[in-house]
Amino acid sequence: MAEYVAVAVAGRDPAQVAAALNGGIPGKVTGIRRRTSTLIVLFEPHDGATRMALADAVPATAARSRGEAPVSVGAAGPRKGPAGAQTAMLEAEHALAVGRALNGDGRTTHFEELGPYCFVLGRPPSEIREFCERVLGPLATDPDRYEELARTLEEYLNAHGSLNEVARRLFLHRNTVRQRLRRIAEITRADLADADARLALQLAMLGRRALGQIEAGAA
Repeated sequence: MAEYVAVAVAGRDPAQVAAALNGGIPGKVTGIRRRTSTLIVLFEPHDGATRMALADAVPATAARSRGEAPVSVGAAGPRKGPAGAQTAMLEAEHALAVGRALNGDGRTTHFEELGPYCFVLGRPPSEIREFCERVLGPLATDPDRYEELARTLEEYLNAHGSLNEVARRLFLHRNTVRQRLRRIAEITRADLADADARLALQLAMLGRRALGQIEAGAA
């Protein structure tokens, strides 16, 4: 079964970038998707070529079609078969969008370098959104109204449940933090004392943030 590597490239002219990549990379181009300013290319690597080699070759090759402007890259794979190819392309696109948001332009981000984001990415945005809305409820469906609660929840999860730390980070009284957490528990129907519930909330918060970064990158 064929193995595929996917590379997503941020460029102003996807057609020129595609022309530069085809034949300039140690792999056969087998699929291309174009976004407004992003190109996602699927490769079958040549014998002995790794995903690292493919990703490392992209910036210099793509730059030849764009002058000296920095090139941002997301890479994923190898994945086997047609289903794996589609997954690799999604993962590469997500690695590009989230990597740019976290690290800035001009860098290469491999999907597995996204750490905990890997547990919620690599699937269609509609599925990620459905998961976030199921776990977070109004925190995901009405983010403007519940912005303060969402930020409190994020700090609570990052602080491993320490009320003192959340109060310090948000410049709030402990009682205010308690009140907000009670409200969060009510609207999400989550038991914040349960480790599995906190894990689901943490993944949903990561997904919520990642969706914003993906949508911003696609604009």
